[in-house]
Amino acid sequence: MEVPLPARGGYRLSRIRQCVVSRRAAVAGIMVVLLVAVACSGGGKGRKGANGTPIVVGLINQENAAVGSFPEVRRDAEAAVAYVNEELDGVGGRPLRLETCLTDGTPESSQGCANRLQQKHPVAVLGGVDLGATSSIPVLDGAGIPYLGGSPALGEELTATNAFMVTGGAAADLLGQAQYATDTLHARRMSIVYIDLPGLLSTAVEAARQVLQKKGVSDVKLVAEKADAADFTPALTSATRNNPDVVVAVFPAQGCARIMQARAALGIKARFFFPGSCAEQSVLDAAGGGADGAYFASGFLPYSDEANPEVATYLAKRRAHGAGDVKPSVLSQAGFATVMDLRQLLGDLKGQLTAAALTTELRTARDRPGFMSHTYTCDRQQVLLLSAVCNANVRLLQERGGRLTDVTGNWVNGADLIRLFTG
Repeated sequence: MEVPLPARGGYRLSRIRQCVVSRRAAVAGIMVVLLVAVACSGGGKGRKGANGTPIVVGLINQENAAVGSFPEVRRDAEAAVAYVNEELDGVGGRPLRLETCLTDGTPESSQGCANRLQQKHPVAVLGGVDLGATSSIPVLDGAGIPYLGGSPALGEELTATNAFMVTGGAAADLLGQAQYATDTLHARRMSIVYIDLPGLLSTAVEAARQVLQKKGVSDVKLVAEKADAADFTPALTSATRNNPDVVVAVFPAQGCARIMQARAALGIKARFFFPGSCAEQSVLDAAGGGADGAYFASGFLPYSDEANPEVATYLAKRRAHGAGDVKPSVLSQAGFATVMDLRQLLGDLKGQLTAAALTTELRTARDRPGFMSHTYTCDRQQVLLLSAVCNANVRLLQERGGRLTDVTGNWVNGADLIRLFTG
């Protein structure tokens, strides 16, 4: 505020006015700088953002197929990429660019995806759920592109030289469940109800029978059924004629809910084990009482464990970046975690971020921390016959009151059971 001065003090009055104007200009300048800084920082939330040359990453995932559709893998991979780019400064300031190709469950579509993606020169291709991976992975191998996965099913994903499975998927699930069922539950009669797919799955189930018999399970019954069967009651009726202690179901999530419903309708008392792909809240909700007490194997910490920092990050960031409208699941964890593991690997590379450099980094990986999972080692020695599996550890979860509870509180690894098949 200006104070009136005598006329002879005109010089002083002029100086005061100049100072006031200068201060106002300075304040205005500071405000402009602050406003620009806030705008550039994303509203003051501290986001860094990545704006360098994009790092191309491919994703192959199966959706809208008769044998199973798994969009949750893609959605949460996209959420993780958004989180990495918008909040974690990408990889050294370079954003990830996810190039997705969807398959329909046929070998031709999987091979077509691999051909399209390799033309984009990705540093890696992430494997979602792809039952035609036997046709896609050789194409990527020929192009020198590593295939990184967290939810492998069968075939090349478990054995290919360019495949690196940070968690063991269905194979690790089955091995961990067999270990727990025989060593902890002391099961003596077991049945396996599995999806009727030709080739390797039938071979794997037959191998499981031999392993279980060598572990002291005297009666092992195998029952195949179509994924789109209208009614699973006949299959379960056949599977439980031997009054089993444990029934293992090997199906995608869409089939698991109907198996649980048939279990409730038949009043079956045996313990039921399901793969991690079925451990999603929507399946439990659809199954009603048929999910009571069901066991699941998962290569990840329970998504209900919000006290764990990595699980909390997964839950918060999938909500923040567009995947929160779908309930969490083990497969959505796999989509999110594989992106996070890839970012860590790329961040540790020295020099250029290339497919060849990433492949070398993966092949030398020893006890690397996995996001929401056990450490992994890609020395091709972790699981006999399944050389691409870098980590066979799983958590045994049980549905209790609508929530998944960690049964043992520790990782379970059934990899040594494979030796019973070869021995």
